[in-house]
Amino acid sequence: MNNPEKIEWILNKIAFLETELAKLKKPQNQWLTLEEAAAELGKSVSAVRQRLKNKDKPMPSGKVWKQADKGHAISVNVANFRKYM
Repeated sequence: MNNPEKIEWILNKIAFLETELAKLKKPQNQWLTLEEAAAELGKSVSAVRQRLKNKDKPMPSGKVWKQADKGHAISVNVANFRKYM
């Protein structure tokens, strides 16, 4: 590796580590919108919604997800989502 390649590699590594550090600094027990939770989990919105409301093994409402009423936005607790996976 020559110097410009080393510098680019180091800058990419720093950016990656800053992203990981920001994730660790986030409160672990917070409610996110379905879209934000999907991005955090690296899954599609549809996949997260289907997993939450799976007919055979739904995730517990109030612990992992909550919704004010049918048709309203769904909020997801990412930490609990990971526990119940």
